[in-house]
Parts: sequence; C-alpha cells; structure tokens
Amino acid sequence: MKRKRGQCRGLYVSFRVKDDAPCCSHGPKLRLERKDGGMPSYTCSAFRNQLACRKDSEFTANLHQMQLFVSDISKSGLKNTCFCHTCGVLFIDPSNFHTDHNVVRGLSSSQLKTPSYLLETLEKSSEHAQYFFSDEWLEFMMSTLRALRIDNILCVGAPRLFDFLEIQSFSINKFLLDLDARLESFYPSTQFARFNALNGYFFSSTGHLAAENFMRSCKGRTVIFCDPPFGALMEPLVISLNKLKEGLADSEVFLMITVPYFLGKKLLQTAAQLKMLDYKVTYEKHVRFTSTGHDGNNSNRRISVVRLFTDAPPQEIKPPKGLENKYLFCEICKRYSDLNNKHCWQCNACTTFVGFTLSILLLILFE
Repeated sequence: MKRKRGQCRGLYVSFRVKDDAPCCSHGPKLRLERKDGGMPSYTCSAFRNQLACRKDSEFTANLHQMQLFVSDISKSGLKNTCFCHTCGVLFIDPSNFHTDHNVVRGLSSSQLKTPSYLLETLEKSSEHAQYFFSDEWLEFMMSTLRALRIDNILCVGAPRLFDFLEIQSFSINKFLLDLDARLESFYPSTQFARFNALNGYFFSSTGHLAAENFMRSCKGRTVIFCDPPFGALMEPLVISLNKLKEGLADSEVFLMITVPYFLGKKLLQTAAQLKMLDYKVTYEKHVRFTSTGHDGNNSNRRISVVRLFTDAPPQEIKPPKGLENKYLFCEICKRYSDLNNKHCWQCNACTTFVGFTLSILLLILFE
C-alpha cells in the first residue's frame, strides 16, 4: 500500500542536501536519514515525487524551446504580444501553434512588468502550491517595510509581493528568486533568478551572479521574505535562507517566512530566533486562507491558518490598517496580540494561534 507524504515524513529524522548528493533537473537531491538507522535515500528537493519531478522537467524543457523574453519585444510589436497559459510562454501574433490554447492577446506594458497578475497560479501542483497574497496583506507588508525602514528586499517565492511593490512605486532595492520557470520571460536578469529554495540551487550561472551582485549592493536594512509551498520541508528551507543571509554581510538582515501555524514547531526547531506574529496571512481566491477573522459580514469564511514568522522587532510591526482596534500591545511579550489572545500568566506568553485563548491543556493537545 502506498504511503501518503505525511506518513512518510514520520520515518525520517533529517532532510538535508549533502555535497555528494545525486542531482536531478532541480539540483542536488535531498538525503533522507531514517529514524530506524536504515539505508538513507534521495529524493528531488522540489517535488519529492519522481513522476511530478519528471513532468515539471518536461514542461520546463518545452517552455525553454519556445520561450520569448520581454527584452526581445520591440515597442512597435507590443500590440501583437500574447501569452499562452497552456504552454506558459510569450509569443508574437500571428502564430498557428497556439490556435486552440488558452491565450491572452494584446498585452500591455504593465502586464509585462508585473507577471504575477497575468499568470494563472500553479495551485493544482501540491509541490508548487502557488497562491498569491491578498491586497490587504500586501498593503500590510508595504506599511511594515516602511515602518521597519527596510532598504532592500530579497523575495524568495513571493512574486506577487515583488510586483505589488513595483506597482506602488515603492522605493526599495529588490530582487526575486523563484522556482517558476515562466517568470524568466518577464523580468530582467538584474531583478530575477530561477532558484530552488529547498536546496539553494540556482538554475543558471547568470542568475547566480545576478543574485550575488544584488546582495553585494545591499546596505542598510534588508528583509529576506519567503512564502514557501505549504508542503515545504522546514529544515532544508532554513539552511538555504541562512546561506542567502551570509551573502548579505554588509546589511542588517531580517527573515520573514509565511507558513501555517501547525508547521511553526518544525520551523522553530531550525530557526529558533524567529517569533510568530498574531497577524493572519491572507491569499486571494483561496477558500481556506482568505479571512483574518475580522471580516464582519464575511466572517463565515474560514480563518487563515498562515502566520508570519520573523526575527524583526515585533513591537515595530503594527496591526494592519483598519484593524488597529482588533489588537492590543502586550507589554510583556513586546508585540501586538489579537484581542482574543489573552496573555497566559502560567505560560508567560500570548499563546494562542487559532483565534481564541488557549488553556495549557489545549496547548498540550495541539503539540
């Protein structure tokens, strides 16, 4: 009987990339160390499923054969520029190849500059599990970056945040790392590199060099912001983010990672310096992660389980605009907590992560 992914995880004690690890098209594979001391095995770090790994490799190979870059499109040809959702590529009309495909024609320059608003999400893939942030969360992040006086941001798997900052003309030095090969067509090499955050693998030397140049240019305060797939393994992810952090030696660096609170324990085992904030991270067009729990008539939507984990000063991260009266500042925890999250004097913390105050007994059950 085939084991489910969650069952398989319980068999292993460690997931790491070794120097001598075999590779697939997504870079070095993860070495899975068994709890019972049995023979370790290797798996694709990005997909952990041989069939899914192969399908993505084939899709990307076909994409690269047809790929057209924004830099290749002249202004005079803009009105004939199209994007094929079926193939994941830009093309110039007329073209007989995409006749029966899902095509968007006559792209504007703004669409080409902010592709996350054009592309269909890869949500059908459990490995990509791609969802884009809601406008409310993006506004909150922009105000947070401003409050923290951030000079640079390295977005890891967060193209919508990257594009939102571009649309808002937010003055910040920024670079995007992402696994989605479709994005290569849109961004200049000075702003984007294809990257696997689960093993720290750059898909091209050009992209690697561009990322290094960006990190060397960073002065002042920098945020590494990561929005990983919900099925991502925390241990290899944190190792990759820490390696990126090492490249920012001339900057004060903060990590920000958005994951469901039930993965928080795994995350904090490898990144103990992070703290979970009380703000609910929301996504557009996602039935499970669209509500903050403060939605009035829309409060029947399921409250998001995704939270922001960060080592930035929590007292400097103020509540979202319009929700200030839904949070209070805890003088003991030195952070803002939901009104329903009462400080527990026995735990000496604002303990809840589900929207209501938890007793110690309930916390033990959640463990």
